[in-house]
Parts: sequence; C-alpha cells; structure tokens
Amino acid sequence: MRKLCLWALILMFGFTMVLGCRGTKKVGGTIVGKVNNTFHGGGVDGAELTLTSNGSVFTTTTDKSGNFTFSGLAPGTYRITVTKEGFFDSEMAKIEVKEGKETTVEIGMIVAFGGT
Repeated sequence: MRKLCLWALILMFGFTMVLGCRGTKKVGGTIVGKVNNTFHGGGVDGAELTLTSNGSVFTTTTDKSGNFTFSGLAPGTYRITVTKEGFFDSEMAKIEVKEGKETTVEIGMIVAFGGT
C-alpha cells in the first residue's frame, strides 16, 4: 500500500510539472541587424553592442560578418550603442520592439583617423 501511495504521489508531481511548464513560454521581441563599415563596406567583426531601455542593459558582439541578435526582449523602445577600436562610436535610438516580432536594423560605423 505504501508503494502504491508513493507512485501516485510521484505521478501527480510529474503531471503538475508538465502542466505548469507549458504555460511559461517566453516569446518577447527580437532585434536582428548588421554593423557595416561605412566607407570600406562589409561587416564590422567584433563590434560591441549595448542595448538599453528603462534601466535594462543587454550586450552582445558582432560575428565575423557584422551580424548580431538580441532576443527575448520586452516590448518597448530601445537604444543601441556600438563601439569598436579603430572606429568612431555609433548610436541608434528609438528602436521599437513588439511582442513576437522581429525588428531589423543596420548600423554604420566610420573608421577613426589612423584606424583600420
């Protein structure tokens, strides 16, 4: 009888976990984009991006083609600041993110004097 009660308890716990996890799907919005070298063309590899909105801060780095992604973002307005040694900093403001939607941006960076 004790084994039967133990198995019933385990099964009830398992069903509770499965049903409870189904409703916790996190969607949010996404910003995808590319950082380009304004004068020489092509993507900027290794540029550091800082995304801010209402005190929230997220960071990422571009891949070798200059591409980047921020996902799982709450709906709202964001600002991106991009830095890379050898380039002037660049900024893009008022990027609107909507629930379940993808926002695409392109950001240009200018080579600093004596940069690459």
